[in-house]
This record gives sequence, C-alpha cells and structure tokens, in this order.
Amino acid sequence: MITEIKKNFYRITSRMPYRLRHVHAYLLAQDKNLALFDTGLNTDSALAAMEKDLQSVGLDIRNITQIYLTHVHTDHCSMAGLLQKMTGAKVSLSAPAFEEYRHYRKADEAVAQVRSFYSSHGMTPAEIDAIIDEFEDIRAIITEFGADNILEDKQVCKFGSTQFQVISTPGHAGGHICFFFPKEKCLLAGDHILPYIAPSLTPNIFDDNHRPLKTYLESLGKIEKLGCAEIHPGHGNSLSSVNERIAEIRAHHEQRKNHFFSFISNLPKTARDVTQEIFGEDLPDFEKFLALNETFVYLQELKSEGAINEKKQDHVFVYTLNKS
Repeated sequence: MITEIKKNFYRITSRMPYRLRHVHAYLLAQDKNLALFDTGLNTDSALAAMEKDLQSVGLDIRNITQIYLTHVHTDHCSMAGLLQKMTGAKVSLSAPAFEEYRHYRKADEAVAQVRSFYSSHGMTPAEIDAIIDEFEDIRAIITEFGADNILEDKQVCKFGSTQFQVISTPGHAGGHICFFFPKEKCLLAGDHILPYIAPSLTPNIFDDNHRPLKTYLESLGKIEKLGCAEIHPGHGNSLSSVNERIAEIRAHHEQRKNHFFSFISNLPKTARDVTQEIFGEDLPDFEKFLALNETFVYLQELKSEGAINEKKQDHVFVYTLNKS
C-alpha cells in the first residue's frame, strides 16, 4: 500500500510475517528520480508489490536512483541488493551498519562470536543453535548489496531540491541512523522511535564495553533537540507529539530497569537465570533470544550504575547485588 504523506513524499507499507505485522519504507520523488528510505522485507512478492504500488501513483520503480538505509535489520534493508541490481541505485548507510551487514556475510566469524557471547551469559548449546539457525535465515533473506556511500552523523544530503540531515541514533541497532528534513521539520525515524512500543535494544556482541541503553537514551536526546514537528516511523502511525513520546520511552526504560533489578539478589544468577524468572521457560526460540537480549541490556546498565556486581564463574557471567 502506498500513501502520499506530503507532495512528492510517499509511505510504502508492506506486510510481514512477524509480530509487528507491517513495515514502512518512504519514497521521495524529484522529477522522475526517486529516493527510497529503507526497502521493506524481502519476501517472494515484495518486489512486485512495490513495483505495483509505485505504478499506481504514476511512478516507475526503475527510476530509484538512491537507497538510504536506517539500519540493516531484515525488515528494513533486505531488498536493497535486489533493487540495486534492478535499478543501479546507489546504497547509502552508516559505517557501523555496513560493518554489521558484513558480519552477516562472514558467517563463520559471526557464528563463533554468537556462541561465545551467549554461552557466557548462560544459554544452552541447543538454545544457541536455534539462534544460529535464525542468523542463517537472516543471511539468506538479506540480498547482497554494495555500499556506495558511507553516511556520517550531521552530514547534509541533497536529493534534487530537497536537503536532509543524517542523525546518528545507535541503540536499537549499532549503526542506526535517522533522516531529518529541517524545512519540513520531519524525521524518518526507522526503528529509533515507534508510536506504540519501545524499540528493542541490541547488545553489541563484538564490544564488551557497549552500553545499549545509555547509547539509546543519548540518541533520544539528540532527536529531542531537533525541534521535530512530525516523526514518520518504520512501524505504526506517524506522530506529532514528539517530546511527549520521548518522555514516555524514557519512563518505560526506567521502569523496566527497576523491574529487572528487583530480581537480583545475593544469590549469583546468570542473565539466562534472570530471563527465565521474568519471562518463563516456555518461550519460542527466537523469543528466548530477544528476552535474553533485553535482560542483558538492563543488567549492563545496572552494573554500570554500581547497583549490581558482575563476575565470571565457571566461564559464565553471574550477577549479584552490590552490598557496598
């Protein structure tokens, strides 16, 4: 489905077989040339559906000359390679996002790191195998593409007569970026700010010192200072109460962090132990992975604040209350 939000600016909504059910890409038309912001999910019918959507408003998919990616999760980037091959479009994204994409392509290195990271937080070999199976599915869905331009924070881009700024917003994904249109005061937010849920935060399994929650909250602060009048997210309805939504997300994370803290005691627990206490043991495999990620994010923040201790015990990290 395609909707004209403003003159020559469109939202393309496609279905997907995940919990969020749909994802948005956005399209800017300048004369006959088109710039696509994110691509949607690569499914059997997705490319044909996009082509049909564009035709319905008098546009030609072959006129896409630029593809800008907010991040490299499958529902936002996985058709980039197909479109690049079909149209010759140049693909632009951040350096950390392209590095994450390369981890998907270099399967052996990434798989080894997945095993190391998740086993060190208490997951069983069978649970880790399920994560790796999911990883392999992701690698198959994301079509191979080349990065023509590496985007930097605060970089000003121009497409036709329209200017927009790159805003680095890591947290949901390491290389996540948003695109701010200062004249229109609108933001293409990807998954950084969503209207109904707080975006999931992603551990960096290649960086032990990374604090996903701290990084994400700092990124929220950058958006708060922009003076956005409207946000167009990757999922859900556009929203105009920007600072109100940011305050809600901050409050959500503070409440969740305190909730996770309530499960820490003097008894050493792994991240998996805490995850099972909070979420139960009967989650589907991928939900176990997401739940452990969420647990890890809050434990890392509580550790950094000095509220809990972390130590390695029999090759696995365990957490206890800080008695001091």
